[in-house]
Amino acid sequence: MQMKIKFKQMKKITIYTVLIMITCGIIAACKKMDSTYKEFIVPGGITYTGKITSPLVYTGRNRIKIAWLRGADPTVVKARVYWNSQQDSMDVTIPTTGDTISAVVSGLQEKQYNFIVKTFDAKGNSSVPVELLGESFGTRYETLLLTRPILASETDATGTLTIQWGNANISGGAYATDVKYTDVNNQIQVKRFLIGENISTINDYKIGTLYQYRTVYIPGIRGIDSFFTPYVNQNVSSRLNKANWLATADSFAVTSQLPNGPAIKAIDDDIKTFWHTETTSTKVYPHWLAVDLKKTINVSRVELTCRQDNATTFTAFTIQGSMDGTNWTDYGSYTLVMKNATQSFSVANSPQMRYIRIYAATGPNYYANLAEFTAFGYE
Repeated sequence: MQMKIKFKQMKKITIYTVLIMITCGIIAACKKMDSTYKEFIVPGGITYTGKITSPLVYTGRNRIKIAWLRGADPTVVKARVYWNSQQDSMDVTIPTTGDTISAVVSGLQEKQYNFIVKTFDAKGNSSVPVELLGESFGTRYETLLLTRPILASETDATGTLTIQWGNANISGGAYATDVKYTDVNNQIQVKRFLIGENISTINDYKIGTLYQYRTVYIPGIRGIDSFFTPYVNQNVSSRLNKANWLATADSFAVTSQLPNGPAIKAIDDDIKTFWHTETTSTKVYPHWLAVDLKKTINVSRVELTCRQDNATTFTAFTIQGSMDGTNWTDYGSYTLVMKNATQSFSVANSPQMRYIRIYAATGPNYYANLAEFTAFGYE
């Protein structure tokens, strides 16, 4: 019995001894490992400065601007901006006041850039890098810009210039349009109209003068520089004086409402009178009304006024122009709605003509009539 007890005690002693030896071995190994990596440990740990906060990149003309918030680290004294695979860099001193820090990298080629920005304290400790993408624009971009078209450019009786704009290349960066004009005091003025305006007015324009316009572009979401299309000369249309006009037509009829219905009644500025074709059924469509403008005019649009409270005139018609009154060119097909209000019809590209003609193709009856014809254009 005593032998068994002694055996158990010896077995426990042996197990404890083995455990102690294993523990000592682990401790020794750890001490050796500490010794091995001791040379790679920086006393006190690695110090990083605060990185740039909320950075923004702005496009420019052969330059790019980078801006960020100051941040909470008061030890930061400068930042360094790297580009071209960190072959180029510039230092930015961090001022003691102000909320926003900015740096403008100039002299850049027209392309995209990958920037890396780090901050530093007075001891040379740096922040983790922040990577940013930006793009610089230049001459190549500017030569591809499109000028916003003008649909109409016209003065009214008061001399107010009204410009109706076409669609702009907003996706390409179109921002505004500059208009350079001569005012009533013979001074050159420039007004800028934002791209969201479809119709713009100028109240001090000098009647009878040309003006110039160009489209302003700012590429990218954020830009610090503007780009421009070349200036384009623009003529201005106005209501043409009818005093010397001569009107003719395919026919006219004596009416019960008027002494007669000759073509001149359509250019007398009186909507109570009207031109009317013959009322015999042998005089059927097409019908036409022609006007000798007495000089060559670039016609931009015409206005037609139907015979008042009467729905019997032509509907489909063509605007034609001629230099000799014999050979005619079609400049657009239109539809006249039979109503009292005056209706406007634009003539594309404002063609030159000495004679203008309304060539009517169809109507609800075999005859046609018109209360007033007015033209707009410039010499």
